[in-house]
Amino acid sequence: MTFAFGHLIGAWILGKIYEKVKSKKLSHVTWGFLLLGSILPDADFVIDWVIGTNLHRTFSHSFLFVIVTGLLVFFIAKYFTKEHKEIGIAIAAGIMMHLFLDYFSVLGVALFWPYQLYFSPFGNMYQPVLNGLTFGSLEELKLSVKLAVVDMGLGTLWIGYLWFRKRIQF
Repeated sequence: MTFAFGHLIGAWILGKIYEKVKSKKLSHVTWGFLLLGSILPDADFVIDWVIGTNLHRTFSHSFLFVIVTGLLVFFIAKYFTKEHKEIGIAIAAGIMMHLFLDYFSVLGVALFWPYQLYFSPFGNMYQPVLNGLTFGSLEELKLSVKLAVVDMGLGTLWIGYLWFRKRIQF
């Protein structure tokens, strides 16, 4: 299970690989949409929490979401900037990185939502929709807290790295 910083780091690595391979720097706006895309699928956690639904890992963790969001951002950005192609691709790439990282969790990802077939390296399985904020046992809660702490550590290391390389200042 990957949390916010893990998803951001995954998208950052993807952006850096793109810059290296293409020998082209991404603009700040493109970076923003790439990083936004990497955490956007987990916005359903907020909906689950506020409304009390069971949406986590459904529509927002599917190929349909990648396509709809990428096209929506592309067409809206078309009226505001010449970078609309890059921005549409960047948000879609960020979402795809999120799905790739979540693929490696035990729960898997519903890539072809609305079908309840969840994909993970641990096998394809049908499973009921799970509430992202509900834990089945105390052990699952403890594991999630430990993973969240690891995620915060990754975030701290990432920010420390950026500070050390003088990419950000406090």
